[in-house]
Amino acid sequence: MVTVISSYGQVNKPVLTDNKMKTFIDSAVNKAATNYLQDSNANGISIGVYFKGKKYSYNYGEMKRGSGVLPTADNFYNLGSVAKTFISTMLAEAVIEKKAKLTDDIRKYLPSKYPNLEYQGHPIKLVDLANHTSSLPKEFHTFSPSVLESLDKLDLAGQINYFNNYNQDSLLADLHQIKPDTIPGTKYQYNGNATMLLMLLVERIYHEPYEKVVTQYLRKNLKMYETKSMLTESEMKRLAQGYNDENEPQHYINYTGFTGGPSMNSTINDMLKYIEANISEKDKAIKLTHQLTWGDKNGFALGLSWMMDTNKNGERFIFHDGHTGIGFNTHCIFYPKQKSGFIIIVNDIIDQDKVSEIEKEIKAGLDRH
Repeated sequence: MVTVISSYGQVNKPVLTDNKMKTFIDSAVNKAATNYLQDSNANGISIGVYFKGKKYSYNYGEMKRGSGVLPTADNFYNLGSVAKTFISTMLAEAVIEKKAKLTDDIRKYLPSKYPNLEYQGHPIKLVDLANHTSSLPKEFHTFSPSVLESLDKLDLAGQINYFNNYNQDSLLADLHQIKPDTIPGTKYQYNGNATMLLMLLVERIYHEPYEKVVTQYLRKNLKMYETKSMLTESEMKRLAQGYNDENEPQHYINYTGFTGGPSMNSTINDMLKYIEANISEKDKAIKLTHQLTWGDKNGFALGLSWMMDTNKNGERFIFHDGHTGIGFNTHCIFYPKQKSGFIIIVNDIIDQDKVSEIEKEIKAGLDRH
């Protein structure tokens, strides 16, 4: 059921939502969501809450600005960098299946010799790619000033089409030209291209395209049927419209290139299954991704792509954010001991921190009960 409610502190601005406003969870979500929607550039919010073994979904605003159409828990959103957690889950699955070891030298899975991919005799290990400690440069390929100038003149769709030409062979060729700047495994530096390299290695470990490997795993192990890196034309009709920082609609194109960062699309309903699986840790690969691989067990740390930290209440949480130029911000977080989790996706890129604030406000409301 779709209803229109008045937003907090701004009664003249009606908000479209499916929140029934019957429980304390409904009230906590509503307060946080309507606060976010005070920004005139906000469009739509989809929220999933996992609490005490139950899943709840809420939607606010519009799937497309001016349409009057409310998003649903079955609309697709691009997850941005949350996609990295799926690549590391597939690495963990390869370890569980004894196809690889986290401590393997990455060159074991490369097609030619790369003597440059070590530092003072210390090789880069698979785990170093998964926890951003490979010590590789953030950029694997240097694009000429003329190319960058030409790209600036293209719209987002044109830019994506260009980078889709950067394939596995391109990445493998550029790997010969780069090297770590310190001992791998010792220094944390967030690196999207290192994750793209890990995706390539997952393909070489399984001898299958990553899209096939990950979707088969998600369907078989987690019953997630609507999480995929590429969408069909039919599925794109369920994709929420993303908006850039100037509130301009961005055209979606499947990203198949091997530079920048990975892509993954999902729905709130599917992501709630993902959160439940991560909280329960019944799946061995999922559990392995939470293993501490770098950092402070009581402070900021890394598992396999997942980040970990402790809040002011002493609660340990595991999370990953996602920001994408095609117009989406995502916050995925769960508290293992409290057995609660949240997935929040907006179809704008106003401010990632503000998306995180939605979760904090909801959790504060739940903690009071």
